[in-house]
Amino acid sequence: MPELCESFEVKGHRFTLGPPLPETAVADFEARHEVALPSAYRTFLLELGDGGAGPGYGLRQLAESCGRACSVPEHLSRASPYLPGPRYLGDWEQRHEDPPGPDRAFLRGTLEVAGHGCSLVSRLIVTGEARGRLINLDDEGPLGPYVVEDVDFLAWYERWLDESMAGYAVGFFGERLPLGEADLIAALAADPSPARRLRAGMSLLQLPAVSDDARTALGRAMADDPDPTLRAELLDHLGWWTLDRRHQPEAFAKAADVVARHARSCAPPGLEALATLRRLTFHDILRELSSQDPERRRSAAYLLGHSFGQVSRDGVPESTLDGVTRRLLDDRDPLLRYHGVAAVGRFELAHLHPLLRELRESEQDPWVLHHIRWQLADESEPTYEPADSEVAKDWASFSVWDTDLTF
Repeated sequence: MPELCESFEVKGHRFTLGPPLPETAVADFEARHEVALPSAYRTFLLELGDGGAGPGYGLRQLAESCGRACSVPEHLSRASPYLPGPRYLGDWEQRHEDPPGPDRAFLRGTLEVAGHGCSLVSRLIVTGEARGRLINLDDEGPLGPYVVEDVDFLAWYERWLDESMAGYAVGFFGERLPLGEADLIAALAADPSPARRLRAGMSLLQLPAVSDDARTALGRAMADDPDPTLRAELLDHLGWWTLDRRHQPEAFAKAADVVARHARSCAPPGLEALATLRRLTFHDILRELSSQDPERRRSAAYLLGHSFGQVSRDGVPESTLDGVTRRLLDDRDPLLRYHGVAAVGRFELAHLHPLLRELRESEQDPWVLHHIRWQLADESEPTYEPADSEVAKDWASFSVWDTDLTF
């Protein structure tokens, strides 16, 4: 290139790699951690370089890639649970990771190879079924792991070089599918996986220039795709382009209402879509909490306890919210109990703190116990004031016990 491109943080590394490592250094690392590094990454370290030019703020050096986690025995030799497919749900940590503690092997079986700012990272899976693949995640937040589609470290790295030179926005690299525009349009229209169709649509929006064909495909998907989450996510992003919320709020609101109606008509209803569009209500969640499907109940409970600012509770009596939360705290499923504890904090139900103190003495699940202790660390007592409105009157006649809750 006659001059450096404008890719994220290029000025920091200027496409310069650190010197390669000797075989003895790599072998010593593998012996200390009882692991064999994936061959593509190992070759990169031995023949190309250790740290330097790479996605985000550049590649981590091997010696820095494990950090404090490597002080835990078998951190790298224990298998990573993450597999290719959709991005893991917001409660990924409670489902797949050890609870906080001195012996915690957080993100076991992986090395951090690049940081993208804040707590967004790319990690290399060195042990487990997806060994050799890269995962993107927010390691301090709800953005769960996503195993990127590049087959190994070298394919991932070379794609970064190609996209950087082609002028792509590569801030959180690896989120885009490694496909050209025509293939992305085809995947958006016909891939059997709703999650991959959505990722194809988002990948189209990350192209250096979005063609008329791509815009047409995006508009068609937003209007016709059966998956409500795909429609909502595309609308949420396209809203900044064609239905600018700041200048055309009525047009955006009208389109969001159409998608919200579709989300509620689906079986199961698209709670994630409603949350994305800020149309999710407590009543939507309550109906799903009475489902016979445990995953539907878990998803609803997660949104209740963790979707800050995305769940409307206007007019919901405290007695109704109290009853739902108590039922969660008493459930046999530890994940539902965990989300029940979160709901206590989310809705400032300080009057339930005595119940949490009782549970703290008998709870066996380490994640639930950890969250109880965290919630009780600050026992301030803000008040809950239901809105005095017609909606409140409707809720007053709606008993939590009349909904056939089976969770």
